[in-house]
Amino acid sequence: MGKCFVPLVPVIAFLIVGTIILIVGAILTPVFVDILHNEFKTLLPMSNESATLDTWEDPRDSVDMYMKFYFFNLENPTEVAAGGKPHVTQKGPFVYEEIKVKKNVTFDTESSTASFVSPRSMVFNRSLSVGDENTTFVTINVPFIAVITMLDTLPIGQAVISAAIRMGFVTNENLFKTLTVYELLWGYKDNLMVDVSFLLKNVFHVSLPIPLDGYFGFFYKKNGTDDGLYTVKTGQDGLQQYMEITEWNHNKSLPYWKTKYCNMINGTDGTMYHPFIEKTESLSIFSSDLCRSINVIYNSQHFLQDVPQYRFKPPQSLFDYPPENEDSACYCVGETCPHGGVLNISACQEGAPVFVSQPHFLNGDYYLNTIDGLNPNETLHNTFIDIEPTTGIVMKGAKRLQMNLAVQRNAYVSQLSEIRTMLYPLLWLEESAMINDKGMETFKQMFFNIQQWITFFSYLLICVGGGIDALTLLYVLVKYLKHRKQQKELAKSVSPDANEQTPLLKPSLDVQQDDNDWAKMIRT
Repeated sequence: MGKCFVPLVPVIAFLIVGTIILIVGAILTPVFVDILHNEFKTLLPMSNESATLDTWEDPRDSVDMYMKFYFFNLENPTEVAAGGKPHVTQKGPFVYEEIKVKKNVTFDTESSTASFVSPRSMVFNRSLSVGDENTTFVTINVPFIAVITMLDTLPIGQAVISAAIRMGFVTNENLFKTLTVYELLWGYKDNLMVDVSFLLKNVFHVSLPIPLDGYFGFFYKKNGTDDGLYTVKTGQDGLQQYMEITEWNHNKSLPYWKTKYCNMINGTDGTMYHPFIEKTESLSIFSSDLCRSINVIYNSQHFLQDVPQYRFKPPQSLFDYPPENEDSACYCVGETCPHGGVLNISACQEGAPVFVSQPHFLNGDYYLNTIDGLNPNETLHNTFIDIEPTTGIVMKGAKRLQMNLAVQRNAYVSQLSEIRTMLYPLLWLEESAMINDKGMETFKQMFFNIQQWITFFSYLLICVGGGIDALTLLYVLVKYLKHRKQQKELAKSVSPDANEQTPLLKPSLDVQQDDNDWAKMIRT
């Protein structure tokens, strides 16, 4: 038996070792996922002893938060009062630094929940804004429209309006006002509200659902206040419902909408989710501004300081027209439903005729066509959250909403006798948050680095095992080719006339003669 051209024992040993290392690396990948699960079970659940408690309660050192306001300036008030189509231009942004901290935090170990309030304070940042808070713009008279609309809902509404007209309360009002940024946000004195409040209380002995103290502003008396008591899952009994809201203001559901389905409180506040987020998931966010929960779905992948992010956005069907989407029917207020792209939130605004939409009536073509000067843009005007999928932590996000006022023609009120019935855009806001450099450094130290090392080690084993096998096979191939070359050279040295077609072994003359004799016997 000839000698093998490679040492068999070392070759087989290397192949076995390489294959074992490769298999171990592949098998360890799901094992490492379990390691991450166990690590997160230690780090993520919230309690008085949690390493992340301080950041969760007060994220100011780790997250930059801003509230940006954009106002619509009415360019043709005279034409609008006579029934013309409004033409608006946008002014903004006017930027406020937002401070949100959790206070009065209490943990319930039996239900694995935490309860807290989260006051919001805003401080104007002139350097990031296009102007100061005294910048003026022309807008519709919101208190005037709101009071007239709410009076119409009362059984004695027409009587009150007639009395207010006779007493000059209504006739002295202008349909449009020139206001400052500060006034529309934080409040200004409005005489109509004082007069109507006096009339209702002292003449008709009734009141409107909202207090009329003579001042109006979208955030009047709200700076530094919270939006209610939240109760959330802490993750102590499992991470699948991590940070999901179980109660708001001691209620497990909402009172505003027509069905149990629409009144459900689903999801988190949009800042944290359960770990190991999948692209196929539909995530929920509860928003007190919208008085409802909304769903967001996967849109695209992004990177922030080399950390992968899954971007989730609301679907285009967010505010669908009910006849086109049955799931939206229960969000109708009263007997009529708005067209697609807007949500009537008057039920949670004490009857004030306020509708919300995406900025510039994005995905609301019916209303977009009623106002000149709007330019919806998917990138600038859609809401989104960017989630680090392994931990479920939201790294970046922006909630963008537009506030609109329902305006109706009213033959009894001279200022409204010719105006179009419409949704008038007042302003839109962007509430944004993004993890800063310090927060990212902390995140990487606590969560991301361990993911990187585990992934690196797993792939390292696979590469080392595969590399050993590949090098061993390459060694065998090289030795084989070298051996074959030596065999050919040996054959040439025995027969100098040999060429590439010459057989290495030539049959002898005796063998050839035997073959000829055998052939003759067959023919015989």
